[in-house]
Amino acid sequence: MPTSTKAQTTQSRTQRIGDTIVRAILRSRLHPLLSKKLLIITVSGRKTGREYANPVGYAEHDGHLLIGTAASWRRNLIPGTPVRIRLRGTDIQADHEVITDESRAATLYREILTQNPTHGRFAKIHLDPDGTTNLPALRTALSHGIAVVRLRPR
Repeated sequence: MPTSTKAQTTQSRTQRIGDTIVRAILRSRLHPLLSKKLLIITVSGRKTGREYANPVGYAEHDGHLLIGTAASWRRNLIPGTPVRIRLRGTDIQADHEVITDESRAATLYREILTQNPTHGRFAKIHLDPDGTTNLPALRTALSHGIAVVRLRPR
């Protein structure tokens, strides 16, 4: 097995184990340890119908929840069909919108990065000294599949 494939397999396995632990905590009475910054979004596969419960970081802005992600689960979001989220220990439905437009994403990413700077290291997006989203970094991230998923809890 080539080194890069082996490293990807190890990283993938580590990610799955970590996600399993995080999901268990977010579904338990211990959720306050993580639920101020993480939620679980459950989506159904478009082809298989299988449910995928994904722990994700979020930021709050104007009554919405913002998720910056490049993960493939967002491709299973069906316009007009709400998703189930587990937010602070409660299962609720949320409407969603996937945003890839640079100007809208820049505004929303400012909120995401202000509330969750760790996400910026993974997404390779940062704020400029004036507090605005660095547009060249955002453009690169958008071209590599990053998007903002905006959720409106029902």
